[in-house]
Amino acid sequence: MKRPKKILGFILCMACSWIVMCPTAGCSSGKDGIDAPDSPTPQIIVMYAPGGLGDQGYNDCILTGVQNFKKNSYEKADIYQYSPNSIEEAERLLTDWLSLAESEIPALFVVASSDYEPMVNICMRRNRLTHNKRMLLFESDNETGLPITTFRISMYGASYLAGCTAATYIAERHTSGSSKDALIVLAHEGDDVITPAKDGFIDGYKAVMPGGDVTLEYLADDWSGYISAPEAYRNMKDWATIYDFIFPVAGGSNQGIYRFTREQSTTLLTAGMDIDQSSLSKNICGSVIKRIDLILYNYLDTWLNTGELPASQTFGLKGGYTDWLLSPNYIKYTDIVGKMRHIAEKAEEENL
Repeated sequence: MKRPKKILGFILCMACSWIVMCPTAGCSSGKDGIDAPDSPTPQIIVMYAPGGLGDQGYNDCILTGVQNFKKNSYEKADIYQYSPNSIEEAERLLTDWLSLAESEIPALFVVASSDYEPMVNICMRRNRLTHNKRMLLFESDNETGLPITTFRISMYGASYLAGCTAATYIAERHTSGSSKDALIVLAHEGDDVITPAKDGFIDGYKAVMPGGDVTLEYLADDWSGYISAPEAYRNMKDWATIYDFIFPVAGGSNQGIYRFTREQSTTLLTAGMDIDQSSLSKNICGSVIKRIDLILYNYLDTWLNTGELPASQTFGLKGGYTDWLLSPNYIKYTDIVGKMRHIAEKAEEENL
């Protein structure tokens, strides 16, 4: 029964690749760079994280937002989507776009990953935005003051509720005399975007279990930690014997953890990320939801209708742009989540 699942996964990945290379106005040229537009229609370019599409999470949720916008804005904008294989390839794409001559055609470049922020800073020092161009950068505070729009999604509040749930589960295990600790798996140590998720989980966990321990593990030293599912899968052999709950904040690498829980008999619980991932494993007790699809849709719609982007802002639990969604088999934790929700919202506001 495992072989059909692998075939289905391959088909889904191929489908994502086709979508990336086929914009609204037709398939992209296949060249390494970006050509000047040949129509007066506003142009939107979306650049995903390196190797990000097909993660069944954050990047696929972004893709959903783009596809929804395309359906509702048919022929109003030409949309081109790219999924570079590396930061270097992404830099070439952005440099080509910034180098295009000034024109009267409105153009928006969506940089859909904070992994690109250092590269964006370098490119913007070499080339300025012409009057017809705008740029939207995901998950950034824009501390260098670039003339671009940014936003952040705080995972603190939703992760706080996940931590409360994890601590409640482990406390139950402790009563039966078989309790172990919790583990947070992160892509890499240098990514400040995921720090609120780490902090929120720890704070929520200790709000319920003050004496509890939470361990941190990093999969890599750079962005490749987001595409290291095999490494995560291998590590699970040891982690499953040490921990009762794993909170994974590692993008596509999370799939290695979910795969292990599907294939091995274990009481270890884990969490889905970015979208409802309860269908991926019976051990996923809940998912940290990020409405990145809705956020992106609203930005694209505003730009298309006004030519400008909303001011930079932070989205979180209280506004409904993030949440902790319990899986159907774990609704018994509804009470603790409801009890701690207001506390999580307040704690998130204090940590923004």
